[in-house]
Amino acid sequence: MKRLLTIAAISAIAVAARAQNTTYGNSNAPVVIDGGYFSDYSPDGTTVLAGGHVSLSGSATYEHGNNLFQNDGTWSSGTNSLDLFLSTGSDTIGGSSAPSFFNVHFNNGAGNIMAITNTQGIHIAGQAQFSNGITTTVRSNTNIGAIHFADGAAYTGANTDAQHINGYVSKTGNDAFTFPLGSGTDLRTLSISGPASSTTEISAAWFAGDPGVVADPSDGSTHSSTSVSASIQAVSTSGFWDWIPVAGSDDGITVTVSMPDMTGFANASDLRLVGWDGTEWIDLSGSATATGNTENSSLSGTIPTGSNITAISIGSVSTPLPILFSGFEVANEDCKALLNWHTAMEQNNDYFSVERSQDGRNFQVIGKVEAVGNSNETQNYHFVDAYPLIGSNYYRIVQIDLNGSRHSSVIKHLDFDCNNKGFIKVYPTITKGLLYVDMPKGYEQAKISMVDMNGRRVIADIPTAGLNRRLRISSVAAGVYFLRIEHNSEVEAFKIVYQP
Repeated sequence: MKRLLTIAAISAIAVAARAQNTTYGNSNAPVVIDGGYFSDYSPDGTTVLAGGHVSLSGSATYEHGNNLFQNDGTWSSGTNSLDLFLSTGSDTIGGSSAPSFFNVHFNNGAGNIMAITNTQGIHIAGQAQFSNGITTTVRSNTNIGAIHFADGAAYTGANTDAQHINGYVSKTGNDAFTFPLGSGTDLRTLSISGPASSTTEISAAWFAGDPGVVADPSDGSTHSSTSVSASIQAVSTSGFWDWIPVAGSDDGITVTVSMPDMTGFANASDLRLVGWDGTEWIDLSGSATATGNTENSSLSGTIPTGSNITAISIGSVSTPLPILFSGFEVANEDCKALLNWHTAMEQNNDYFSVERSQDGRNFQVIGKVEAVGNSNETQNYHFVDAYPLIGSNYYRIVQIDLNGSRHSSVIKHLDFDCNNKGFIKVYPTITKGLLYVDMPKGYEQAKISMVDMNGRRVIADIPTAGLNRRLRISSVAAGVYFLRIEHNSEVEAFKIVYQP
């Protein structure tokens, strides 16, 4: 008899699937899909009405071939069943009642969003596979609208900047778990050790920005980055993880996070995982646990027994650096190096020194950029190296504060091959005495000299070999001179204005 009911149900589904949308409920009796593979490509989506009930059993596969799955009734998937989302483009799982999946595969294409807007989120009991782009939940709905993983549930994918959960993830159970969280552009995972009870549920989400400015939606308030316990001297303004112990106890859980770039905030040995206890940020690490201070380094801490931690962030036991670099990018544009960097915070910042190296170790100053000085808002800075070296160029930005202290950004690398343009670069053309000459391959032994307006040679400190030479003019009067470069009986001259 059960088999006959199942066949009748599938026949009813097939009729509905030929319409503009597949609807379960009203005249449709509770539908059971017992084994087999069913494809639903109704163009306007699949809807389960408030009175509808669909259950998958016997390792059944339901192929969701449209862009909308609206569940206001009951959708339950039994052991080993699979909900396969296979439409092209961005998809939405909406409604007011959470669908319960066993195995679920989001395969709507790399770069495409899977938006979980269902007010109760979704539930996963088995294995989730993320083969899409970013998966989102409604952040204002916090843990209620989350992707809920049951005890023993797991996932694959969702582990890159281009593929993660932009919103809330909840996990029930006593197994260790990594929350695949991020901002939509950056992956910021949070991992936990196994809780003591299989009924413990933890929910979390990553929020970019100053926790003293960006509101935590689970408690509707901000958490001042200057309210710290005695051992903590500063809290990063790069972001925080909302931490919600939904059920059970989080006592003794070890938390490990993947950090943003902290090179402008503190040294690795000074970094600490910190938790908001309702009044201030407290130390969760107790000692140095960071694997580094560059992006994606890890940092660990433990939730204290009896505490009420509602957010997690990154703190430091040292006085904060006078600047927090929030980004540094370099680009090659028409044989020029374009440098852009950003700060999220500045304190007594005097200026930036732009430095370049050909080997990544020995740097020379090639420019200076004035700083805003003091700011708690994002500041953007730019510099153009119009005369990069042939081959490798390593760049760093060094911040100089008012007392002379120096703090460096990460190092970025660019390669230049402008030989086909026959470039010889002489700079700066207006100088106080220092000149740089960059020449293409083959010019290693080129002869360089300097003459005045009458063609008379003047004294200058000029290296005799190499493609990249550093010259110094001295003991001559201010005025106009010509730098002569002789190679294979050909001579090129460059006008130089000397202003000591």
